[in-house]
Amino acid sequence: MPSNDTENSNDTLTYFLRQLVYIDQEILVHLPLIFIILGTIGFVGNAFTFLQLPLRFNSCCIYLLFESFIDIINLFVNLFPAYLNGSPKNTVLEISNRFQCKLKLFCLVFLPQLSINFLILSVIDRYACTCSLTSPIRYIRQLSAIPCIIFLNILLACLMSLYSPLYYDVASGLGCICIDPLMNGLLYILVHGISTPCVMLVFVLLTYRNVSKSHCRANLINRDRSRNPFVRMIFTQVLTTSFLILQWIIFYLYHMFTACELDHANHRVLHMFLFSLSNYTYYLINIKSFYLSTLTSRMFRRTFVNSFRQILPDRSSQRNSTPNSK
Repeated sequence: MPSNDTENSNDTLTYFLRQLVYIDQEILVHLPLIFIILGTIGFVGNAFTFLQLPLRFNSCCIYLLFESFIDIINLFVNLFPAYLNGSPKNTVLEISNRFQCKLKLFCLVFLPQLSINFLILSVIDRYACTCSLTSPIRYIRQLSAIPCIIFLNILLACLMSLYSPLYYDVASGLGCICIDPLMNGLLYILVHGISTPCVMLVFVLLTYRNVSKSHCRANLINRDRSRNPFVRMIFTQVLTTSFLILQWIIFYLYHMFTACELDHANHRVLHMFLFSLSNYTYYLINIKSFYLSTLTSRMFRRTFVNSFRQILPDRSSQRNSTPNSK
């Protein structure tokens, strides 16, 4: 009897792992293409909406538009090669040129971080909107200051990503590999997994505190109602982004300490499946913007719908012109 139970459990485990391999090779492998299509639609929707006259000169919308632009670049530069190679890890291991190796790792870290930094700028912008008129942080909302702030944001993202190419190099027969996995992993977790979400959440809490205070002042309620129309939208995007970062960092931490100890084939199959699933899920950060904005912001939704109606042919005018032509 024990031997029969053992055989049944082994058969169940084998069947389960086969299903994971099938999902990984037949379903997950197509997620990058689906994400790129959804991301392209979202980018067009964001650009079309944020460039409309009611939102064109809003500093928060400018930062979100740049975020969307970096998102679509990241999808095509980092995710599309993973679709062509069939796995996110193969895009790095197959590189044999030292310069390409370091450039690839820099792009893998820099572009997602730059996108999140623009989201942080939009959160800071909403926080500045809720501060007093004499607060120096309101400088971030001035249109004349936006080009300088965007340049500093790009420079900051570069500095936050410089460590990545330093810890990767080409090894003969192995491709582009990490030469110091522990230090590279710790810096990645510290910079992108801890400090970035913490900064976003801190400004979300500060903004929520200011909004709550303003709502408690009877003489400011009517005035503040239109000052921060995108607060709910930004809050939703920040919380969603923080969750997607957290799920990837948790698995990355697990991968960092267990990847070298996977001796059994079953463990490697399960590990690679979870790696692909978590990595692809992380790219939802670059897709979510337009869809969450449409769901959570009435002003964004109204601007998008009204602008979309303007480009459609006016049926009433067509009807009126038809009898005249006859």
